[in-house]
Amino acid sequence: MSQVKEFCEQWRGFRGGRYYYVLDNGYCISIAKYATKSVRKYEDEVCYYVDESKIANKAVLEVFAAGSGNIYVKPDVEFINMCVDLSHLTQLERSFLKEWHEYYIPMLKFIKDVVAKGIGVSDMLQFHLHLLKYPLPFFISYSSNARLKSFEVLAREIHEIWIALKILKEFVREIDFIWFQQSSAKPVANIGNYSLWYEFDFTPHTMCGGILRDYCGSFNVEKCREPLPQWLSQIYSRIDMLERPYSRAQELLGVKLKGLRPDIMFTQAVSSCDDLFKSSSITIKLIIECKNFDYKYWAEDVERQIIPYKKIFQPEHIIIASLKPVSQDVKKKLKSLGIEVIDHVYPGGANENQLVEYVKQVLFS
Repeated sequence: MSQVKEFCEQWRGFRGGRYYYVLDNGYCISIAKYATKSVRKYEDEVCYYVDESKIANKAVLEVFAAGSGNIYVKPDVEFINMCVDLSHLTQLERSFLKEWHEYYIPMLKFIKDVVAKGIGVSDMLQFHLHLLKYPLPFFISYSSNARLKSFEVLAREIHEIWIALKILKEFVREIDFIWFQQSSAKPVANIGNYSLWYEFDFTPHTMCGGILRDYCGSFNVEKCREPLPQWLSQIYSRIDMLERPYSRAQELLGVKLKGLRPDIMFTQAVSSCDDLFKSSSITIKLIIECKNFDYKYWAEDVERQIIPYKKIFQPEHIIIASLKPVSQDVKKKLKSLGIEVIDHVYPGGANENQLVEYVKQVLFS
């Protein structure tokens, strides 16, 4: 007599989420398809009850994230690569899966080869250095929107770190263990007279690992209880001036600036944020904004992010490194504003090396 087995999923994305799939004739199929009934026990937990005879002699894949952020796959990672298809994917997701193999797997291979001594990145990206056939976000079973949002974060991180390492590889013969951490108190590396920062965070309560948490509650300099370095006070003042004209309606639409984290930023060479805070001025030599989707997905960022970055940080140079092509009209418009665009930036892309040459010229000319 067959028995009923319980499989409980936690629908929390990859912040403690848990999902089950059955490998059936090469297809990875959600456990929900085999359930005789399902019960929602909590708002984010659904339990499926499956007659064991329906999954007899079939392997069950469990994909989950622990509360600590660590990612796990049982029975093992290779199980994922046995799937010839994920039956629940939408047409849009399948188009991104094609890009996964065309762009992101080569980037991951490059990252893996360059940082043989180790790399500090998010748990999600670290797991994907196994070169998975399918990105784990596509195993979020309950929502296409959740899958796409999670994939967007992962793909952006891969593209940014690949670009940073592509640049570093040109200047550093051998790369030891290296950290890519948002809001880090230390630069990723020093190149000659400059420091390369990854997602340097100017938000007061998280900047440099929270160095201003006890002193500033917002970008408004007047709310900081202790004097800030002159260069930082000037940046916050420019932020305040940009925000003042916005109406409540624009704020509700998300136009108002909420946080500032340039993807890749070069300043004068320092060993840590402490050095920056001891300086009355800093040189922001170059900002690189990395865009890895079609222009239509980030067109609004031009007005909401990139142009404000130029006004606020006043870097000597600012560039957009786009994986996808960008029209000449857009390039000309941005160039007139002092913003360069280099597109086709991906492994084997037409302008992959042009970006590196641009950085060389900026840093050493």
